[in-house]
Amino acid sequence: MEKILNTAIVCAAGSGIRMGSSVKKQWLPLKDIPIIIHTLKKFFSSSIIQNIIIPAPEEDLDFCQELIAKYFHDSDKPWLVIPGGMERQDSIFAALQYCPPETNLVFIHDAVRPFITEELLDELYEIARTERAVVPVARIKNTVKMIAEDYIIKTVPRENLVQALTPQVFSYELIMSAYEKAYEDGYISTDDSALVEYYGAKVRYQFCSEINLKITDELDLLFAEWIIEHNLIQ
Repeated sequence: MEKILNTAIVCAAGSGIRMGSSVKKQWLPLKDIPIIIHTLKKFFSSSIIQNIIIPAPEEDLDFCQELIAKYFHDSDKPWLVIPGGMERQDSIFAALQYCPPETNLVFIHDAVRPFITEELLDELYEIARTERAVVPVARIKNTVKMIAEDYIIKTVPRENLVQALTPQVFSYELIMSAYEKAYEDGYISTDDSALVEYYGAKVRYQFCSEINLKITDELDLLFAEWIIEHNLIQ
């Protein structure tokens, strides 16, 4: 039987400047536990993830390693903290190069998106096994406007619009090829699936709960605390 090896890349290399805190948001406590630890718990407990790579700010590498070792010292799942890059795309590309060559699927996730579920990981895994690329999405509730200078110039129909979330899941061969081509062409994006789409591959989508939020500011952090207090996520 072929051995399956799936790698999770949990990107913690951001500066978190929108939070307005002297502490980077991935290290901030969420109900007394750092946000990144809430996020990593699902990957450490998931049976479909065999390997975890965490890009982190270069100045915080030791801190990140000590933090993960503290909370997951009893896990035998391999994990590695690596220096992140100047931009998110640089951090992910660096992590892809640390993936074991026998990696089948790569789960690329934001460290400050702590409310994923094992059920979602399983759903994305089953789709990616055949489709090679899948992104979790949520519907847009508000009307979307296009603006220029001081005025609204267009109302954008939202029927076919969704928000792209993470983890985005790809075959290792597909996402590595897309990243290599992107660097050759100088193509930059903050979204991993955009690189795959740019080079002509199809990407499936899977609706998921809007609770899969990204903590970017104080309001998000308050909402995250409320989610935990009311036990809205398992």
